This record gives sequence, C-alpha cells and structure tokens, in this order.
Amino acid sequence: MEKTTYKEGQYVFRVGESPDKMFLLVNGSVGIFLPTNETTVPNFVLQENELFGEMGVIENELRMASARCLKESIIISVTKEEFEERVNNSDVFVKGSLKALSYRLRTVEKKMQ
Repeated sequence: MEKTTYKEGQYVFRVGESPDKMFLLVNGSVGIFLPTNETTVPNFVLQENELFGEMGVIENELRMASARCLKESIIISVTKEEFEERVNNSDVFVKGSLKALSYRLRTVEKKMQ
C-alpha cells in the first residue's frame, strides 16, 4: 500500500490506461469523468472512504473513465498484485462475487454510453 497526496486538478488515472492499482480516497474529493464527458463537471463525485479504480483491476480491463482530484486529496493505492494476493487468500464465493459484480456493472455502463 502507498499513501499519496494529489493536487487539485491532478489525474489519478485516465481513460484507456492500464489498471495497475486500485484506490481508497482518504481525504479530499475525486471526480469520475466518463469518456463522453468533455466538461469540467464530473459524472460522479467520490468522497472520503470510497474505493475507485477497482473494476479495471478486478477484470484486467483498461480504465473506462478518468479520475481527477477536485481538491487536494490523500489517496491510498493498492497494486494489482497486492489486491490479487488478498483475493486469492479469500473464499471462492468472495472471488466469484467480485468478478460477477464488476462484470455486470461494466456491462451496464457500456450499454449506457
């Protein structure tokens, strides 16, 4: 795990990038911008104690949105390898549930675009 401070306006990741980490917003605010959004207003706003960037890590798919800090933010990241190690040490139902939920959410989001 790694704790990083991001400046206002700094990207955590951009659409199309490889998913090497997932994130926990400890302090601050992060906007999620879908690829069709060309404004400065995010589609979703994440607040403290929210996870993000998990779908790409779980499914090994490219980032389907961009995450940009709306104000200075403290974020903890877990590498894909660290996450997979934790999942592999869990119950088969936990592993299956994570993959199923992520797949279903990604499918719905693709249909909405």
